[in-house]
Amino acid sequence: MNIEENIRQLLKKLIFLGYQRFQIRNIINEALGQQLLENDYRQNVQVMIALQKYEQLGSEYLLTYSK
Repeated sequence: MNIEENIRQLLKKLIFLGYQRFQIRNIINEALGQQLLENDYRQNVQVMIALQKYEQLGSEYLLTYSK
């Protein structure tokens, strides 16, 4: 799976976990700082890492409070 596909899958997971689109935009903006997303590999990696972090946090929250 390439990095763009991985990002798309993470976005789907975050939406499933209940994140709103504005929250996801904020996560991406925080990961990139003031940079523009220009399909740059380094920026894609930064976004992927940030999305993975929030996907993990959301999953842990769901597991903890769904009992």
